Amino acid sequence: MDDLLRTLIHDFDTLLWLNPNAKPVEVSAVADALVRPDFADKGFHDTAVVTIRFDNGSIAVAEANFCAMYGYDIRGEVFGASGMVTMGDIRRSSMTLFDKNGVSSETWRRDTDHFVHGYTVQLASFVTAVRRGELTEGPTGMDARNALNIALACIESVSKKAAVALE
Repeated sequence: MDDLLRTLIHDFDTLLWLNPNAKPVEVSAVADALVRPDFADKGFHDTAVVTIRFDNGSIAVAEANFCAMYGYDIRGEVFGASGMVTMGDIRRSSMTLFDKNGVSSETWRRDTDHFVHGYTVQLASFVTAVRRGELTEGPTGMDARNALNIALACIESVSKKAAVALE
């Protein structure tokens, strides 16, 4: 179940951030070792889909697959009665090649390439705060615990093959 703790936990952070003050009340997850079935007995699932119900009536879905051979794929969308916003793009640039082999675009290959600016700014901000002895705004320990609670509920849901209620 490492996939739910290592990869999707970041998605859970994002879903909680996109739905401020909402509390997750139910988690349902399915996961399997579809690409590498030989890893299933080690608890490693390469594919997972999670549904989270919140106390404000919203529903969130997160999915992960460790084997997106076409590149590092991270996207999101939020939609409701007033509209929709989408974010993320697998393509490294808008350039697209059309030739006898078909259509292709250069894609991001690693998360560190995709997020280098964000990682750099985050690290610089942390170092500055430590040097100055300042508290900064941003995620808290409680935010981390909330994401972890969702991940642990996912593991339970996969094991029980049923939805899990959160307190």
